[in-house]
Amino acid sequence: MNISTKYFSCISIAFILLAHNDWAQTNNQPHLEKRGNATQLIVDGKPFLVLGGELHNSASSSLEYMQPIWPKLASMNLNTALSAVSWELIEPEEGKFDFTLVDAMLKGARESHLHLILLWFGSWKNGLSHYTPYWVKKDFTRFPRIKLSNGKATETITPLSMEGLKADSRAFATLMKHVREVDTQDHTVIMIQVENEMGVLGDSRDHSTAADAAFNKNVSKELMYELVKNKNDLQPGFKKLWTDGGSKISGTWKEVFGNSYSSDEAFMAWNYAQYINSVAKAGKAEYPLPMYVNAWIVQPEDKMPGDYPSGGPQSHVHDIWRVGAPNIDILAPDIYLSDFTGITSMYYHTWNPLFVPESFSFSMGSANAFYAVGHFNAIGYSPFGIDRFDTNNVISKAYKILSGLSPKILEAQSKGSIEAVSLNKKDSVQNINIGGYMLEASIRNPRRNRDIFSQIGYALIINTGQDEYTIAGYNVVLTFKPSTPGPQTAGFADVWEGRYESGQWIAGRKLNGDNIMQSYRLADEA
Repeated sequence: MNISTKYFSCISIAFILLAHNDWAQTNNQPHLEKRGNATQLIVDGKPFLVLGGELHNSASSSLEYMQPIWPKLASMNLNTALSAVSWELIEPEEGKFDFTLVDAMLKGARESHLHLILLWFGSWKNGLSHYTPYWVKKDFTRFPRIKLSNGKATETITPLSMEGLKADSRAFATLMKHVREVDTQDHTVIMIQVENEMGVLGDSRDHSTAADAAFNKNVSKELMYELVKNKNDLQPGFKKLWTDGGSKISGTWKEVFGNSYSSDEAFMAWNYAQYINSVAKAGKAEYPLPMYVNAWIVQPEDKMPGDYPSGGPQSHVHDIWRVGAPNIDILAPDIYLSDFTGITSMYYHTWNPLFVPESFSFSMGSANAFYAVGHFNAIGYSPFGIDRFDTNNVISKAYKILSGLSPKILEAQSKGSIEAVSLNKKDSVQNINIGGYMLEASIRNPRRNRDIFSQIGYALIINTGQDEYTIAGYNVVLTFKPSTPGPQTAGFADVWEGRYESGQWIAGRKLNGDNIMQSYRLADEA
């Protein structure tokens, strides 16, 4: 049994390389498109893998601060920067817009050959309304706020505010019109985040007079129709919430979903989804770029909705968001927990491609990026606070590899010929079946005692042909076993180290003996 295997050489002591819119497609604008096994982001007519980094929230508010940042980002092997556009800065006076900062972002990104994902900080940022203009902040009558059950008023605009919705939608539509006018040819901006980590903090729902009245009305007929139609495909937690209440097909929120914090959250999810769908719809009417919302995910210490933003696009209310916000293309998780594999599995659906707009950097971030694009065909990955990173950081080195491999990755995603593993002390061995072989991936540092597990290991595996693989990763030993009839032992015919540049293989050493040890080892040194 011959196996021709390629993998990559060491780049540092710690790192081993081993359509959603007809208008957009017709006009060659960035869009999402189903290609084979994967939904991919199409930019300039070709699949595009986002190797991103999100700037700190206030970075883009200063031209002087950003001037040296743009070339720095390019030197870190990013191809995309995620940067905020705050409502208060583009519409300081109602009806008067200033896009000086937006135009500076476009200029800086273009000069450094970067794409942009704009983050619209409108009505909500981290569940609060801090980025609204002063004329919105000071007017509690026109723009009513969320009220907690203890009677405490908040500064957060309620999603039941029709005037808030109108003003936010107008501002966002004006922004998208401007982007269309100045960027239609360049396609610098490839995606939009609508709002940021929305949801009620401090309580499970809004208890204002308007919210109480809406909560005591019947659940939307549209939502109930879709729940009944898709009852066999609902998320398990949400399905249980509904069936525990008797699977009613009509009634108030309490009657349908019970008298609980979970029914409060369902009510808020519907109202946030409806509000944000309208904002996104207004923006897409001007320029229909792909749009997503991001979720502040449930933390281990959270006991109830409101400890985390209640009503946001949490995995357990995806069914509500799917119905309530059809103009949102992706429900995306911000992940700052160690269980990256488990969390991403809750956000990846046949109808919801995976994009991770905020997460870790360093070695854990590198593992996350490899795993997301290899296992879930992710559109991309982005660590937060990228403007403060050193240019020689680990994620930069990971992106260098992923950048060279991108054409191969994107092709393999569509063909279903790619996989990945992410290992740690608790999950130190994984098995995957790809290309007719069962691969056992184990984590250990071969330079040390083989019984001592190191902290992190990961690998991206692409089946590039019959008995041929391209593998990149760190601190993983791979053993091949045929999964087809015949001999159950596999040996290596050829193992080459090298690198990919723009999808082209550049061979290095031909490895054998101690370098392979009849396993496929990705480590510092043999």
